[in-house]
Amino acid sequence: MDIEEHKLEHMWTAVTEKFDCDNMNDQRDNVLQHMRKLWNNWRGSLHKKMKCKPLHEVLKNVPIGVDKSDWEGLVKEHFLSVKFKLMLLKLESSTRNTINKSKLCMPHRTGIKPIRDFFLRTGLTFSIIKVGKDGNPPNMATIFFETRKKGNQLVKPETNEKYAEIQELVQSEPSLINIEVVERCFGPQCKIHAVGFGGGITTKELKGGSTSKAALLEELKTTQKEKESLQKCIDILENKYDHLESIVVCQHPSPPSPPLG
Repeated sequence: MDIEEHKLEHMWTAVTEKFDCDNMNDQRDNVLQHMRKLWNNWRGSLHKKMKCKPLHEVLKNVPIGVDKSDWEGLVKEHFLSVKFKLMLLKLESSTRNTINKSKLCMPHRTGIKPIRDFFLRTGLTFSIIKVGKDGNPPNMATIFFETRKKGNQLVKPETNEKYAEIQELVQSEPSLINIEVVERCFGPQCKIHAVGFGGGITTKELKGGSTSKAALLEELKTTQKEKESLQKCIDILENKYDHLESIVVCQHPSPPSPPLG
C-alpha cells in the first residue's frame, strides 16, 4: 500500500515482459493486488522464523534469499511494531474463540449481537435481562427456546432434552428465578457469563446484586420489628391524647344549657 507509483510501474513492467494476454493493461490492478497478497503471505511466513527466539538470534539468522539489511528492517520496523503485535493478539483471540465455539454443544443462534439486544429486537424486552415489557421477566424456558431455535424449532437432540428439563423444572418449581434455573440445569455459572443471558452480566446482578436470601430475610425481620415498635409508639401517643382530652373536659366542663322559653 505504501509503494510509490513509479515503483509499481516498474513492477508492472517486469510482469508484462514475461506475460502477455488480450487487454493486458486492463488487468494491471488485479495483478498488482495479487502480487500484494503473495508478498503479504511470504512476509507472514518469515515471521515463523522468529517465534520464541531472542532478538539477537533472529537478526543473526537471515532467511535465504533475503538481504540482511532488509531482514533487520522487517524485524525491527514491522514484526516488533505495536500495530503488528496487536494484529497477532486479535488473530490469536479469534482462533481461540473459534475453538471454544466449536466445543459448544448447545450454542445460541442470536448471531454476533448480545442476547439482550436480541430480546429488544424480538419484543421480549427486559431491562438487564430481568423485567419484561409487561413488568415480568420471560421464564428460562422461553429464553432458552428463543435463543436456540432454528426457524421455529430446536434442531439438536441434546438441545431438545435440555429444553424439556428446563420446562419441567420451571413448571414444578415456579418460585425459582431464572438464574437459579440455569444453575440447577447447567451448574454454577462463571462471573462474567451465564447461559441464556450472554456476557457482560454477572450472576450477582441476576440474583439482585450481592444480597443473599438470608440477608433479605433478616432485613425483612428488622423492618417488621421497626413497624411493631412504631405502632406501639402510636398507641402510647393515642392513649396519652385521650387521657389529656379527658382532663381538659373535667377542668372545663361545658356551661349548662339555658332554660327553654
